[in-house]
Amino acid sequence: MTKSNLDIVLVNVGGTRKQVYQDLSKVFSAIDTPFWAALTAGYLRNKGFKVDILDANALNLDFDETVEALVTAKPKNIAIVCYSQQANVSAPIMVAVGQLCRKIKNKMSETKLILTGWHPSALPERTLREEECDILVKGEGFRSLADLLSGKNYSQIPGLWWKDGTEIKHGLAAENIKDLTSELPDVAWDLLPMDRYRAFSWMCLRDFSERTKFASIFTSLGCPYKCSFCAIHATYGEHKIRYWSPEWVLKQIDILVQNYGVRHINMHDELFVFNPKHYIPIAHGLIERGYNLNITAFARVDILAKTNIETLMTLKKAGFHWLKLGIETGNTLIRANVGKDAYGLDAVRTAVTKAHSVGIDFCANFMFGLPGDDYNTMQDTLNLALELMPAFPSFFCAMAIPGSDLYQEAVAKNISLPETWLGYASQGYNFKPLPTEHLTAAQVLEFRDYAFDTYFKNPKYLKMIETKFGAEAKEHIKEMTAIKLKRQLLGD
Repeated sequence: MTKSNLDIVLVNVGGTRKQVYQDLSKVFSAIDTPFWAALTAGYLRNKGFKVDILDANALNLDFDETVEALVTAKPKNIAIVCYSQQANVSAPIMVAVGQLCRKIKNKMSETKLILTGWHPSALPERTLREEECDILVKGEGFRSLADLLSGKNYSQIPGLWWKDGTEIKHGLAAENIKDLTSELPDVAWDLLPMDRYRAFSWMCLRDFSERTKFASIFTSLGCPYKCSFCAIHATYGEHKIRYWSPEWVLKQIDILVQNYGVRHINMHDELFVFNPKHYIPIAHGLIERGYNLNITAFARVDILAKTNIETLMTLKKAGFHWLKLGIETGNTLIRANVGKDAYGLDAVRTAVTKAHSVGIDFCANFMFGLPGDDYNTMQDTLNLALELMPAFPSFFCAMAIPGSDLYQEAVAKNISLPETWLGYASQGYNFKPLPTEHLTAAQVLEFRDYAFDTYFKNPKYLKMIETKFGAEAKEHIKEMTAIKLKRQLLGD
């Protein structure tokens, strides 16, 4: 870290990887690039501020080591950037955020401590009351932080929340940046320990030797849809997508490949395969460059089902070997309950068939314990997973994520929620999902873990993995399933 006259240090918190992932943290979990911190740093640098990033997660720093690094750097302000790459998995990091806040204020009581990110945006007043921070930014935060560093009066800064004694105050809501390319042109990759990041293990089933040549990037912000389990709109406040230009995206990939040797790229947009005017020029640009990358991106089922084969072949040629699909449930009625009734199972099957026809593998999200779920409907979901046979499914439980409709409904109905934010870590010991009208939280969790074992230990699945990716990939899967997650809710 730079050690002279810093206006601000942006912190990506560490210290809870073991708590969040248990023994999966050793090999199987990714170590993701904190894109939001790097994007914020790039914005603030362009405004003339002296900025650094401390990625405590990638550097594997505990809380005391993190504080020691901050004390050495002596910044005028510290901002803990509470952005995981997805809003829906951001709550668990708040345990680490809270612990780090207390230690920072104990050692650096005069330094302004700021929180920004998904969770603070969803619960600004509660976060300020619970955590030992001075200021909170609700929304994307770029302009708010710049105004704060410029010395503007708090009341004149949109998006800012702050403590005034025991009172919580805030100004007007912040507006989102509309032209991403012109206002957010730079990502401060140079401030990140780029050799410390690690790709998702499933991305590297063909070759595990280069997992650390990895980066995540957003090429757009936002989503037009309103899935009740999603918390993304707590930050954006609107149901829209804003795009960086294809030229901007290709420039960032050029930097990642040429400067840092990146081979694996995670396009973390909520919906990358959505607007052909955006993603097709990116694909063509990658083909022209001939980088031979391994890229994964999110796609929406009904959009993918309507996408022609030629377009999918273009994506494959460009290096998109993986698409992530939010299938969620194998039951049509349950899908309607969460706002995803725009398509049915026929579209799911068509999307998967099309992707497979051009050699694109997929990582599918399935969710148990959605509103209305019982054992029969959850079995429908597991049966669909076994039918589709994705190369790597993710099995989740429904959660009342702060900022989501499910959270608001749970609070309104006085449903018992996790006692700490670690209770939102789906692979953690303290995890506590939502109950349904028919099932307890423990029953939902027990079925999720049963579904995981049933799928990944299925001989047909293991044979497919060996045939497609090789014996090493099969052994990797078997090693993963040999790790039994301990669950407080199930009496472990």
